[in-house]
Amino acid sequence: MANIKTLLPFSSDRRAFRSFGHAIAAEPGLVAVAPLHAMEGSLLGLVDGCPVPWDEACAVIDADAAGAEVDLDNPDFTDVVARLANVAVTGWRMAALPALRAVLFAHDCGVRVAISADLALTGATPSY
Repeated sequence: MANIKTLLPFSSDRRAFRSFGHAIAAEPGLVAVAPLHAMEGSLLGLVDGCPVPWDEACAVIDADAAGAEVDLDNPDFTDVVARLANVAVTGWRMAALPALRAVLFAHDCGVRVAISADLALTGATPSY
């Protein structure tokens, strides 16, 4: 289980939202979600609504995260990916989200973080 405070470092304004049965935090180029049933701690601070377009949130929630387990210390990852270690050092799987031009990192505790490829991978070309 993850604490609701786990998502706050992934929010540019340090707020988490409640939508689609998930806690959602976002900043430019990054969306983090966790199912409410997998969260521990008070949910009173959640803001009702969604900080990103609903189709982006649903793409992260519904994505197939059956990718291989990854090492966060991989030199191909940027410091944005290294922030995932604040949730857990091991147990992360990686998958592609082509529709969002993003990389999805999913943890066994239910936390999922989608990061735009140019922010996640060293040397990736910006998508704009």
